Amino acid sequence: MTEFPEALTPRHLTSVVMEEGDGQVIVTFGLGAELTAGEYFGYAVDYYGTDGNGGKRFGVRLSPTEVKAYVFDWESATQANYAADTVHVTDEAIVATYRDASIGVDEVGTIKAFSHMGSDDADTDVAVTLLR
Repeated sequence: MTEFPEALTPRHLTSVVMEEGDGQVIVTFGLGAELTAGEYFGYAVDYYGTDGNGGKRFGVRLSPTEVKAYVFDWESATQANYAADTVHVTDEAIVATYRDASIGVDEVGTIKAFSHMGSDDADTDVAVTLLR
């Protein structure tokens, strides 16, 4: 088992707020009870347009040596990575700021959040509050 620094302790995902505005997207991942993780863990929001197309994944990935935010675009199959300074980690939440980013679809059809510990899902289908 990997030992994480105290500020990077893996936790259950309890809530997600996603806000779009002023050329950026801010995602707040609410954290609960501690979990056991392997080499890495993370949190993400997946969504698609009302027709099931388009959409993106806004996520954070953490390990003892790395904190990374990223956006994966489903339509173009491209990923943008963000420096660690765009992610603020506390015991209660992780706040990731995705600069120069947007939701990318006019209407969101399906949206959900999840957490993973290594390659295993820990929390799935967590509700997301979307503010636009």
